[in-house]
Amino acid sequence: MSKQRKYFIFILIFFALYCFFLSWSFLFQNVDDAYISYRYGKNLMEGKGLVYNQGEFVEGYTNFLWTIITAPFTQVKSIDVSIFSGTLGLILSMGNILLVALISRLFNGKLAGYLKYLILLPALFLALDDSIAFWAIGGMEFPMYTLFILGIIYNYFKINENRKHIHYMIIFLMLCTLSRPEGNMIAVVTLLHMFLFKKHIHNFRNVFFKIISAYVLFCLLYYGFKYFYYGQLIPNTFYAKGVTDIKMNLVLGTKYLALCVGTRIYIFIFILFIPFKKAFKDMKQSYLLGFVVIYITYIVAVGGDWMIANRFFVPIIPMLYILSVIGFLNVIRKINDYFKNEYKALKIANITSAILGILLFVSTLSLLEYKQLIIKDNNARYEMQWSMFGKWLKMNVEPSTVIAVGPAGKIPYYSELYTIDMWGLNNDYIAKTTSKRLQAGHKKFDIDYVLSLNPEFIIGYAGFTDADIAPRYEKFNAPEEKYQCDDVVFKLKPEFLLK
Repeated sequence: MSKQRKYFIFILIFFALYCFFLSWSFLFQNVDDAYISYRYGKNLMEGKGLVYNQGEFVEGYTNFLWTIITAPFTQVKSIDVSIFSGTLGLILSMGNILLVALISRLFNGKLAGYLKYLILLPALFLALDDSIAFWAIGGMEFPMYTLFILGIIYNYFKINENRKHIHYMIIFLMLCTLSRPEGNMIAVVTLLHMFLFKKHIHNFRNVFFKIISAYVLFCLLYYGFKYFYYGQLIPNTFYAKGVTDIKMNLVLGTKYLALCVGTRIYIFIFILFIPFKKAFKDMKQSYLLGFVVIYITYIVAVGGDWMIANRFFVPIIPMLYILSVIGFLNVIRKINDYFKNEYKALKIANITSAILGILLFVSTLSLLEYKQLIIKDNNARYEMQWSMFGKWLKMNVEPSTVIAVGPAGKIPYYSELYTIDMWGLNNDYIAKTTSKRLQAGHKKFDIDYVLSLNPEFIIGYAGFTDADIAPRYEKFNAPEEKYQCDDVVFKLKPEFLLK
């Protein structure tokens, strides 16, 4: 076995252990938002339709394929769906590390003298990045979505080698769109780049026509289903998150960009050392550069994300590391030219790579998910108690009970009760109200509307305070300590309950 292969296996083993550590720290559970998709999947498997509440056709998820894949595992009573999704996410993330190494290898013609570093460094950085590890076991679609993006890139770069890469590329474009709405943007970016570099693609007209016709047909079928089933093409989350509030989003999105880039600036800074004039004439480098610029612009334009875990950046972090290593190796090559001593240049590359890897691991672990979510905010306790309170509701209240929630995942999933989503992701009325505050993903709420529906339980604050709650409600919690919710709970006073 070659040294490179041994090092790569070590990287995968380290990554698996790192993810296990984070999962253990998070009490082996998924984030609350993941359970929104699980609830849709559970209702689908139980014959109620792909819905959040039976009879209400609202598309409150943005991960159709992940929802379908995880749906059967909501019916397994002996093992929680979180165990399956976390395990699958870890496996897919290890596949992403492999794909990043394979994509990096395609640049060997330009940086042949330093090939071994170009292959391993992006994969190593990916394995050391806390955001990648956290979302590997977070229970959401991002490892799968990232895999499909990397699949598009890998097959696009090899499109001239074999016809099978054309077919694989078409499949990955479709899977990408089924995974996230941004898949359409990725398809457009890829097709536009193909057109601009048509001289580099053998038999361009036939290849381009085959890809675009297959993708258009797929979109007609997929979006036809969405329109027939939900009555609209755009997910309800688009409205709930206030995607059209451009001025507000630019403030939030810029802050979100600074958080992601700032903790990795010592690596990303090397992108500036790429010879851009040559890079934009090169098919591979220009695609990666154009892709990340457009994708980052999109993230900023939609206002980023409310979670500190950088989940919206996870799909493009692999490309940023590949570009950073290309820039880094250009620096090493200049050092080699200056000293005219390859041994000294490689020694500098070794030392610098080790320093960068250590900095990345320490900074992302201490500044991002682990410190903020697990130590400072004690999110693991919150997440666990949402699950437990949902189970308490399932055991102790009537199936006809109506609840209103801020945390719209675990409590509705485990309680199986009719739920009013107070942030509007799964409520088309709240989603189409005006934005009321500057916070990504949580701009819209309407406590008067929620109170008018007279839910028996109101769980979590959603843009309101105690003073906004009607006098007919009182604070409540489960009598048994192990089921008690760490979030605030209001309950209708007994005299106001319908008999």
